[in-house]
Amino acid sequence: MLSNAIKHYTNPVRGKLLFEISLRGQATAKELQKKFPDIPQATLYRYLKMMLADSTIKVVEEKQVRGTIEKTYAPTTNLVSLTANRSEAIQRIWDDNDREAVMELLLALVAGITAEFENYLKSEDVNFEADGFSFKTAPVYATAEELTEVKHALGELMAKLMANEPDGERRLHNLCTIITPPKTP
Repeated sequence: MLSNAIKHYTNPVRGKLLFEISLRGQATAKELQKKFPDIPQATLYRYLKMMLADSTIKVVEEKQVRGTIEKTYAPTTNLVSLTANRSEAIQRIWDDNDREAVMELLLALVAGITAEFENYLKSEDVNFEADGFSFKTAPVYATAEELTEVKHALGELMAKLMANEPDGERRLHNLCTIITPPKTP
């Protein structure tokens, strides 16, 4: 189940939907459509169906609304965005020092980012500067405390951006951070 959630979080649209459902505790397709008007309705329903099929989310209520059935979706576990506070499952991976699970998480993240870049670079109207596209590596010498301070500061900045609503100028991006393990001399 965790690998399915990771797979969805690494897709910018599915990640937004799953994060919103997790944040609210439950949501209807109508509520999600209102929150994310830039996501085409067909895409939204296709992604909800995909997340239902792999048990990342579940239907917790169905009610009749003007000739259709409105479903209310909830996460199957206490999921929280991977870029913010880690979910209980991810925290257990850290606490247990589960190297295999960490590798699975990292591979899913890198695969998702790679797929995003591949799709973007195939696009006809690529404009790196205007699209905000970038990637950087900055080798730094730091203590664990200094890295923790940086992670908290980045988390605060990312939380502000995550609260933004889509509009004519704001477009959906994934902002990913990876701090590599220390290099051995």
